[in-house]
Amino acid sequence: MTGGRQGVSLTRVTGVLLACRMLGFVLLLGNSIILARVLGVEALGQYAYAMGLTAMFGLLPNLGISTVVTRAIALDPWGSLNTLRAALHAQRWLAILVFVAVISFAAVLPQQPVPFAYVALAAAQLALGTLSWPYLAVLGGRARYDRLAVAEVVVGLMSTSLMIGAALWRPSVEGFLWTQVIASGASIVVARVIAAPLLPETARESLTIRALFRQAIPFGIAALVQGFYTRVDIMLLGQLASPVSVGLYSAAYKPINMVVNFGSAAAGTLFPFVVQESRAGPSGSVDRVMRVFLVTAPALALGLTGCARLLLSLLYGSDFRAAASILAILAWSAAVNWLYTPLSIVLQAKGQEHRWARVLALGFAVNVILNLSMIPRWDGAGAAAATLVSELMVLATAAFLVSRDVGIALPRITVVSVGGAVLVAGMLLYLLWPVGALPATATSLAAYGAALFFLRVASTDDVLKLLGRFREAVHGQARA
Repeated sequence: MTGGRQGVSLTRVTGVLLACRMLGFVLLLGNSIILARVLGVEALGQYAYAMGLTAMFGLLPNLGISTVVTRAIALDPWGSLNTLRAALHAQRWLAILVFVAVISFAAVLPQQPVPFAYVALAAAQLALGTLSWPYLAVLGGRARYDRLAVAEVVVGLMSTSLMIGAALWRPSVEGFLWTQVIASGASIVVARVIAAPLLPETARESLTIRALFRQAIPFGIAALVQGFYTRVDIMLLGQLASPVSVGLYSAAYKPINMVVNFGSAAAGTLFPFVVQESRAGPSGSVDRVMRVFLVTAPALALGLTGCARLLLSLLYGSDFRAAASILAILAWSAAVNWLYTPLSIVLQAKGQEHRWARVLALGFAVNVILNLSMIPRWDGAGAAAATLVSELMVLATAAFLVSRDVGIALPRITVVSVGGAVLVAGMLLYLLWPVGALPATATSLAAYGAALFFLRVASTDDVLKLLGRFREAVHGQARA
């Protein structure tokens, strides 16, 4: 697909972004391995609690500002200078606000499982990192995901280098947190330099900070609720369970978080295109992305479920095998997340951000209630199950709203066919489990693929066409 008005191929920019982001995920995975093997289960739990508590506020300093910048740039690339200026000014004040909010929230919690300095350092790295967001939003608005990916990879390389240095020089929770603070400061410089050639040059419309916030509030409410929604499990585990439980959950969550971010990156490229489609008519890009996600998300979940114990042992050591059940449950929650992420993009791009915020608020409430009832009984597995149930509820609600208000519905025949294929593959995985994790998983995935071809959900031409487009994307970027 070519986004005519921008002259940018959605497949191409998505391929470039995902190819580079894969390297970023490898770096993040390497960081998690360093942390787990150097710190051990209990100290990793302390690190994860400080970072997880802070991450609950991760979208508060955004308050939708980046989305407003992205939309403004998508509509008027060179004439949105006042929007960018207002965003940069507002971001500085919000960085201070989020730092104070994190440490204040940590101070009033009934339990203090980690030293207060750990939370302060985690809050500092978040506050600094947000100052680069407006520059990255400019790249998103222009659909220049190649430059966005370069910025992420550069910051990732710096972070990993600092992490290795901390492991050799000062292998402690505090030392690793300081590396995150330094990397966040450097990310501001990197984002500014990479975005410089594409920054708007004129200001066709004046925009005050107050007007900026009025536009951003609906997006910001959704972002704020989503931040709490995705991190409340870590906070509640820290309050209701032991640091060991938090450490195991954190280890299981690391690869899942990368999977979720990968899906979000792929779906997020839709935003500027869908914004423009509201004026020029639909192009079918959302349908194609949803179809790909419907097929690939269950396959990924099946693979992670079958190889959970092996994956945790290889990455973090035998002490983390106990987190296999957590990883298996979270794998399916990640698959559900993949399915509703394009729907959330559509709602926000079509001016339905208020409804998306209410969907997330409902999911957050359900998640909290389930966590409070399930963590005391099943620790990390209970938290993972609560996440899966709430994600399913968010998917069902988002699919209903998009179908009713936008006219885009999940293809029923494809949904039923994929569900049948998952059922067959899951039964094979269970029955063949005594044979071994790898043979059982391989057979299960083969059966899933065969069922999709038999039910005509996918064909050889579909696979070759998709691979060909991404190959063209990578080769085109190399030539450029």
